[in-house]
Amino acid sequence: MEDGRFWGHTDVRLTRLGKQQLKTVAKRMSREKLTAIYSSDLLRTQMVAEAVGRKQSPRRKVEPLPALRELNLGVWEGLTYREIAERYPKELQARQDDLPGFRILQGESLNDVAERVMPAFQEIVAANQGGVVCVVAHAGVNRIILTRLLGAPLDRIFRLEQQYACLNLIDIYEDGTPVIKRINQIVIDEE
Repeated sequence: MEDGRFWGHTDVRLTRLGKQQLKTVAKRMSREKLTAIYSSDLLRTQMVAEAVGRKQSPRRKVEPLPALRELNLGVWEGLTYREIAERYPKELQARQDDLPGFRILQGESLNDVAERVMPAFQEIVAANQGGVVCVVAHAGVNRIILTRLLGAPLDRIFRLEQQYACLNLIDIYEDGTPVIKRINQIVIDEE
């Protein structure tokens, strides 16, 4: 969200703060020996993932995955909450009444996003067993992954905070059991 506007599939650039956060995240992730890096195919996540990859030795190439894109907000893309409430009050109420199932006009529902995100996440896990992987995605995508791994219904998704440039640490054991070790860890520049 930039200036209170919601961006889902729209390919917006990083803000000045986002560029600062990119450097901080890349520096923090340089302490990890990554075996793979994945990101959404949108520019804002690819820039972060590529910065992380440049800090690895040897340098790691990023695999962009369209399945990791943020929720498609359809006709709500680029609008503020106030504009959505003014232009689409009935639809906004319908979404509040059925958060997982409500599909935004020309967009997606949370169920739709989960149906594309979770198979991609499972493929990443299967392809990298025993490795350390970095996935750079979006707040909604992160929340869906975390909610599903916790076994919680998607209507609880906003009970998980996901700030920009935060880190989530998830261990997935050989038997497939996920253990979430950190959620929404804010990376602070240590200089």
